[in-house]
Amino acid sequence: MPHQAMGGFGFAKVGANYGPSLQATLEAKQRGFHQVLWLYGPEGYCTEAGASNFFVVIKSRETGNLQLVTAPLDDRLILDGVTRRSIVQLARERLAGEVEVVERRYTIGEVQEAHAEGRLVEAFAAGTAYFVAPVSLVHHRGQDIPVPMASAEGGKYSLLLKSWISNIMYGREDHAWAVVVPEKAA
Repeated sequence: MPHQAMGGFGFAKVGANYGPSLQATLEAKQRGFHQVLWLYGPEGYCTEAGASNFFVVIKSRETGNLQLVTAPLDDRLILDGVTRRSIVQLARERLAGEVEVVERRYTIGEVQEAHAEGRLVEAFAAGTAYFVAPVSLVHHRGQDIPVPMASAEGGKYSLLLKSWISNIMYGREDHAWAVVVPEKAA
């Protein structure tokens, strides 16, 4: 995973982050998977899914509260993209009191444990290319980790976040992030 090495360019949108990943993505597709979940270091920290940010919704073992967890920006491993920022901000504003947004390092082992303990609620990738794409399965070292989904289209929170962002982008919702410019008839 050379594009995510400490001191590398994981935090920047540059070609060096995408070229080296193409072989791994091709191999994943040949094995029947859609994308690669990039893990960092011997601990297996979850970082990105392909070229998109990766999110999990889990129930905290300590509190039982729902958490939307994604990798932090402070170690400069992942891209601080506009889609990620939008999801984090919308979740903090609109899901406050229901889901806590947590930006921290977390491992594939934690995801496996959350699944085994019935605390894994959903997972999704988000970025420019995939927008918000639900994840229904993670395969890690011969083990499948099924991810619950509310419907074939995604989980409750991925669908909510996708609809909120889509409504803002396409002018179906008045929001400070977007300005609708009416078209003139020719």
